Amino acid sequence: MRERELLQSIYKNASLSSAIRLGPGDDMGELMIGNQRILCSVDQLIVGTHVTLETPPTLIGRKAIARCFSDIAAMGATPVGSLMTACLPSEVTNSWCNEVFSGAKEVAEKWGGPIFGGDIASTDRTAVFTVTAIATPGTQSVLRTGAQNGDYICITGQLGNSIAGHHLSFTPRIKEAQELLKTLGSDLHSMIDISDGLGQDASHLTSESLQLVIDTDLLPLREGATVEGAIGDGEDYELLFTCAVKPPSHLATVIGRVEFGEGTVLTTAGNDISTCGWVHT
Repeated sequence: MRERELLQSIYKNASLSSAIRLGPGDDMGELMIGNQRILCSVDQLIVGTHVTLETPPTLIGRKAIARCFSDIAAMGATPVGSLMTACLPSEVTNSWCNEVFSGAKEVAEKWGGPIFGGDIASTDRTAVFTVTAIATPGTQSVLRTGAQNGDYICITGQLGNSIAGHHLSFTPRIKEAQELLKTLGSDLHSMIDISDGLGQDASHLTSESLQLVIDTDLLPLREGATVEGAIGDGEDYELLFTCAVKPPSHLATVIGRVEFGEGTVLTTAGNDISTCGWVHT
């Protein structure tokens, strides 16, 4: 299974109603309910893939919510609520499950998107938790498309070595995204959250005529991280965005520029890093 090819084939002949304002291809979909714009996204957390069997259950629940709420941040949106499902092997205890849901419930409420429903099923394999997040957009939804020639490429926070603990403790950059929107306004052109790796996720901001050129000397590295890890490790859940003017330094770091090109992500040394990151196969 190759994720991108599979998604493209699924979406190729999708029939969308007029109520759907933004379909597949971004961090969230958008639909109209009456006069209200609503954003939705869904994400899964698989025990054994995104966390280990030894991960404290409260942190499993926390990460399940945080992963999905990071999509809300990437759109510059505000959480409203969330749904959570669980597919559980028979050997797990109710105590373990309660701790997972306790961790999820706590942060969902803290970040403004409380859990208001879900479902539980059984499996003979590993535990899987699915979260659907619902949010409202601001005056504009910040899409993955929209980068312009000459834009600054910017990143919130630090990159690399997330496995040391960041991937379990990060807070989705919802407040930072809203502050960026308030500060930059229409000069904020495109945005995505980094989950699969800087190189691969940056490729979603390119177009047929635009490329991203990143100066690896400018990458803000997390303690213990290498440049290679910052480019390809993933699980950072920081915001990568392009904008016409430099953002405030307390919000983000400039790491490159958008230039005319052939839809690749390059380093200033000329290396193509478009495929550096996690690939679902």
